[in-house]
Amino acid sequence: MVDLIPKKAVTFESGSLWDSFAIGAVKAIEERAMIPVVGNGSLKSAAAKGAAGVVIQSVIKGKTGKLIGSAFAIDAVEDAVQALIVPMIDGGNEAGSVESSW
Repeated sequence: MVDLIPKKAVTFESGSLWDSFAIGAVKAIEERAMIPVVGNGSLKSAAAKGAAGVVIQSVIKGKTGKLIGSAFAIDAVEDAVQALIVPMIDGGNEAGSVESSW
């Protein structure tokens, strides 16, 4: 069976509090920058951000690529959860709704 995503290309980097801060900062910036392009909280945005994370880690080598790629991957997972899981547990409200039940 052919691996579509090499396991080494999808690793997360957070060796310290500073690394976590860097990932959070990149995530906050890229999330806002990508909203006009792919939206947010949808499967479309999850796929685009996940692919971007893999590409970034393969193009930008070293710790910098891992930190930036990790931010995109984490945002992709968040978007997938918002699109698939939150509506099931949120009483039928739309994902991201201000009228959320929790």
